[in-house]
Amino acid sequence: MSPRQRGERLLAGAARRLLGDRRLLIATNRGPVTFSLGADGGLRPRRGSGGLVTALSQVGQHVPLTWLAAPFSDGDRLGINRPSLIDQALPGEVRLRFTPVERPMYEAAYGVIANPLLWFLQHQMWELPTRPMIDTATLRAWDKGYVPVNEAFARAALAEAGDDEEPRIMLHDYHLYLAASFIRQRRPGALVSHFTHIPWPPSSLWQVITPRIRTAIVEGLSAADVVGFQTERYAHNFLRAAESFLPGARVDHRTRRVLRDDGHVAHVRHYPISLDVEATQRVAASARARRRGEQLRAGAADQLIVRVDRLEPSKNILRGFAAFELLLQRNPRLRGRVTMLAFLVPSRTGLREYGDYGRQVQGAVERINARYGRAGYRHVQLFYENDYPQAIAGLTIADVVLVNPLIDGMNLVAKEAALVSQRDAVLVLSETAGAYDQMADYVLPVAPADVAGTADALAEALAMPARERARRHAGLRAGVERQDIGWWLRSQLEDMARIGARRSGQR
Repeated sequence: MSPRQRGERLLAGAARRLLGDRRLLIATNRGPVTFSLGADGGLRPRRGSGGLVTALSQVGQHVPLTWLAAPFSDGDRLGINRPSLIDQALPGEVRLRFTPVERPMYEAAYGVIANPLLWFLQHQMWELPTRPMIDTATLRAWDKGYVPVNEAFARAALAEAGDDEEPRIMLHDYHLYLAASFIRQRRPGALVSHFTHIPWPPSSLWQVITPRIRTAIVEGLSAADVVGFQTERYAHNFLRAAESFLPGARVDHRTRRVLRDDGHVAHVRHYPISLDVEATQRVAASARARRRGEQLRAGAADQLIVRVDRLEPSKNILRGFAAFELLLQRNPRLRGRVTMLAFLVPSRTGLREYGDYGRQVQGAVERINARYGRAGYRHVQLFYENDYPQAIAGLTIADVVLVNPLIDGMNLVAKEAALVSQRDAVLVLSETAGAYDQMADYVLPVAPADVAGTADALAEALAMPARERARRHAGLRAGVERQDIGWWLRSQLEDMARIGARRSGQR
């Protein structure tokens, strides 16, 4: 039996223990498929991508799964009333149901609260002397947008559950912090988990915003049976937040439980997300990726430093370029012999902060190339597009991979590099990336604001002996293969199953 087959067997077993003959209900902001309207008025599906979609689709191969998501397009909204057509676009026993949400309500929830406020807060990106500003417009978006959207998801989940008094429901991310509370009010016997994919910051940052919002968020999450985070550090931060903001609650740090005054117990855990190993390796081995890798290698210098990021401030791209510039300044022998390939994916282009940051990044690239380049050669090659096979191709040929975010829930680029590298790439990794907790023994660590230290780490990585590179890369790869996306999901299902079994035994 192959490791993948064994993993799928264990996943199927965990799902059976949790569900019995039930359907698993999963709610996310975005679904695995979105639809556009064809010229003939029909619906045209476009499959989603990413580790979460792949993992949950794996469950659908073994157990019935209903996936709830918000509608984004006109086709999605039309699909609310055409479920059979939607189901044809999904594998196995997976159903997709778009939650009926009015567009103005959703725009307030997503465009005012979830995206600008919570995302920036949890990634510690605010310039606190001036922002955020919790004004009446913010509170109106909370009351008229975020709260009712969470109520709508709770209603949709319970409608799918029918008359089951103990449905199994998994909620995901910062868009749905309140949904568990609404589910618990209407169906006390429900077994609910919530997983937060982004960082959970210290309580001191939550104190910046109004108690009305922060208390509701902690109350909403603690209404779940399992409250999951990417790292132990984030789980600890949530326990401290419950101590600070949840009146009447008792927090047991040893067992990592929040005991609410209404008798409910929330189990706080961490589950570092990972990759579908075989799917990622298939992309790296594809003809397109191999061909692009050869082209990139031919147009570069002797050694390659590669970074792959969404173009956003939390990824700390400017400091990464500053470190590369300092590397060239300190080491004249490297000029003309090392190239940085930067694959940057457009992100949140409608936000002013992102547009400003993108222009600064472009300016930094132009400055480095003007200062150290020569005719026909650029030290930095910038690729601004969403081309996953091309980015994977870059990681396969890298000598060094730089991942230096200010803060990240996980950062799967670090794990992709470990899986696909063909040159035993050295990983230079921020201590504040969630991936660092699993990969610390085999990377060169950097503090995200330490430009000089990052330049030193890049120099060390470029000069590292082949045997040491191979040792480090083997350790990184083994870790990702051992704790893959199936392991991530199975760990959550097993914890939910244990809690459900304990609860049944107490009745």
